[in-house]
Amino acid sequence: MNLPLTFIDLLRCVATETARMSYPGSMSRGNRPVVYKETKKSLEEYFCTEFPLADLLNSAENIARQYDDWHYDRVNELSAVLTSQGKVANPNLSMPVAAKFINTFMHQLMKYEKARPIFSVLHLPLDARVFGKLRSIRSPALANVRQYFRKSPYSLDYTAHCEIQEALCSFIAELNARQGMEFHIESRIELNWLWL
Repeated sequence: MNLPLTFIDLLRCVATETARMSYPGSMSRGNRPVVYKETKKSLEEYFCTEFPLADLLNSAENIARQYDDWHYDRVNELSAVLTSQGKVANPNLSMPVAAKFINTFMHQLMKYEKARPIFSVLHLPLDARVFGKLRSIRSPALANVRQYFRKSPYSLDYTAHCEIQEALCSFIAELNARQGMEFHIESRIELNWLWL
């Protein structure tokens, strides 16, 4: 590669590295894989060529203000790619699978300063481990979504995904209001601290 890098080269490097770091390999292993093994390469290609990374890095504050709509568009777009390429074991469940991939990608993207205005609105990536931990938490904020935690996160439609994300915001507010809290949780991503 000749130096200096162009902005396009930089975007491709960021997208490739972030996609590789965010791929949850467990989704393509085991007796009942959620996606097929070749999915990692398809995701890298999607994030390098179709995902609006330049817009995100240049307009992160604007995207943060309308994040849920932006997130839906990205999940819907990736769901269509995964379905058309036959990468999802059950094509009817491509939306929750795409949401997991988008959420893990966005989490990894936070190491880049230009993306950080989105940090506080990120969705928590949902998987069986997270659902297992959420099942054990007794919180009024989670009462209306508790029934989902007994299911596979990849069996839920996008509406349920959004209901859970909203409940997690309420749960964060509940945690932050507790006496004796020495810090505040600022993003749903930080809920991972509760079960590390």
